[in-house]
Amino acid sequence: MKNNLMKILLSLVLLMFTFSCELNSEKPTKPLPLSKDFIFIKGATIEGAIKAEGYTESPGFIAGGTVTISDFYMCDHEVTQKEFAQYYEGYEYRINENEKAIGDNYPAYDLSWFDALVYCNNRSIAEGRTPCYTINDSTNPKDWGKVPKSRTWESWDNWVNVTCDSSANGYRLPTHKEWEYAARGGNDLKGYQFKYAGSDNLDEVAVWNTDIVSEIKTKKPNGLGIYDLNGNIEEWTFDRYKGKENVLYAGGYYFYKQPESFVLSRSYSSCIAMNLTARNSQIGLRVVCTAE
Repeated sequence: MKNNLMKILLSLVLLMFTFSCELNSEKPTKPLPLSKDFIFIKGATIEGAIKAEGYTESPGFIAGGTVTISDFYMCDHEVTQKEFAQYYEGYEYRINENEKAIGDNYPAYDLSWFDALVYCNNRSIAEGRTPCYTINDSTNPKDWGKVPKSRTWESWDNWVNVTCDSSANGYRLPTHKEWEYAARGGNDLKGYQFKYAGSDNLDEVAVWNTDIVSEIKTKKPNGLGIYDLNGNIEEWTFDRYKGKENVLYAGGYYFYKQPESFVLSRSYSSCIAMNLTARNSQIGLRVVCTAE
């Protein structure tokens, strides 16, 4: 009898220890270090238009304006299907023209702007980082409800009115100016300004004029070591443009057949995604973190 009681007590202790370890593994007490795929980008304050050699026309850095970019880290690749599925339960992509573009090393696509916000906060929480996005007075996507599929959803206004704490150390979408600054190679925008992200030759740096998404990192990176800033898939940014429901994307995607679709001088009006719920093979995401 006594032996049986001891066995039961030992079993309970082991169970509690195991449960405690599982909790600690799910929510680290300290933020996990960024992976080696994140590139540090020194920020700057840019007064007026870009003053350098090369292709300096820009939608974000213009005469009479002042743009301050804080130090941040940008992932050197678009979020892959493996990475996205790890932090987004039930991720699915349609079997369409990209039926062969499925695999761990392909970028995630068929995801809306709202899906991207869920991914960012879920990953931040899992890695012990402070989430950037707040919806419904919560930073936990479990409290946000189902991701809206149209503006007729009851929770639409809550999702559209999302706020972002860019000072938090969690994962987030870049602003369009952060994206452009990185695509141009950072460095106070003082170096030679390429026509595209890292080259004046689009073929060197972009997957374009093709019918199917490519795996990541098949082309040359830009000067910072960041891949696929042009081509492959377009990337969501957090910036609104002329209304809460108009969000800017960046980079151009694989199907575009005109080089002009990829130039870094491309106007904001030519890269607006008006449907935040759109899920297609055209748009994915890349994440950044504010440097601490």
